[in-house]
Amino acid sequence: MRNQLRQKLGENIRARRLDARLTKVDFCLMAGISRPLLDLIEAGEANVTLDTLERLASAFDTDGADLLQ
Repeated sequence: MRNQLRQKLGENIRARRLDARLTKVDFCLMAGISRPLLDLIEAGEANVTLDTLERLASAFDTDGADLLQ
């Protein structure tokens, strides 16, 4: 189950970022995270903290729960 959540979060982040036509660098600057961390998140390999989830959601002007659905 944990791996499924990581995969879903990564897929959602990548899809939203691409829909917004944001490069990884631009999105990282907006979210306040590093490029290597974004790479891990989008690959479903990062164990994202709640603080990071809030940063990601804030960059998309949504909430963290929305990114996990």
